Amino acid sequence: MLSNSSFENTLSGAVMGNNECLEIIIDIYKPLIDKLSIVDGIYDEDLRQYMLEHLIKNIRKFDIRG
Repeated sequence: MLSNSSFENTLSGAVMGNNECLEIIIDIYKPLIDKLSIVDGIYDEDLRQYMLEHLIKNIRKFDIRG
């Protein structure tokens, strides 16, 4: 698990377009995305793909100014 400062640096990197940082963010949130991809007890791969695409396409729009 990343420390708070490491997570902030990784998220900042992903927002700025660093693909390695984006991969780390995806790895961190993949278990949650997988869990949320289960609807009425059925795993929905299309929903999982949609959430991952949405994260990848929109992470650069995140406002991370503190």
